[in-house]
Amino acid sequence: MRTLLVGCALISGALVVLAHSPSVQVIAQEKSSVPPRAATQTPAKTAPQSSKVDPQKEARIRELMDVTGAKNLGQQLIEAGMEQFRSSVQDSQPNNPRAKQFVDAFVTGFQKHFDVNTLNDRIIPIYDKYLTTDDLKGLLEYYHSPLGQRMLKTLPELTRESQATGFALGQKAAQETMEELKTDFPEFTGSKDDDKHPGGEPNN
Repeated sequence: MRTLLVGCALISGALVVLAHSPSVQVIAQEKSSVPPRAATQTPAKTAPQSSKVDPQKEARIRELMDVTGAKNLGQQLIEAGMEQFRSSVQDSQPNNPRAKQFVDAFVTGFQKHFDVNTLNDRIIPIYDKYLTTDDLKGLLEYYHSPLGQRMLKTLPELTRESQATGFALGQKAAQETMEELKTDFPEFTGSKDDDKHPGGEPNN
């Protein structure tokens, strides 16, 4: 039951964090305990080129992703997610020696199959779809300005506090929902365990 509650709360917190991009990558990096992929590691496959985007516009998109830190967002969110996944699995099965082995194997396998370069190349056409060349020019001017630089430095704290608020609200909502569903879904809410004595025998 605890794992499900944590999962629901994390989803709620993640929605709040994503709403405050581009600073989210700073928080993800600070919280992540999973080491970055080795530079010598062979990616799952070569990332496709965003050939349909005008080269000059693509250069500005890449510059915007660089100045805001968005180019590292995918990898950092994955690392932060893996940390939360590790904690959830090991906390839910603290006496299972294979829990850590499973998480380590999963993280290793996931990093092998997840190519952040492919993600970035696929994001570029999305920027191209919603932002004009003038938009990109204005955004770059803003983020290179003193105010834009200050905003980038301030957003991590805003994001951190927003994430904590979202997590707390999500956890409360998950607990209340699980309580409401105990009768209809006892096998998922843990109510079956609540009806047993410590020795495992059902209550009379």
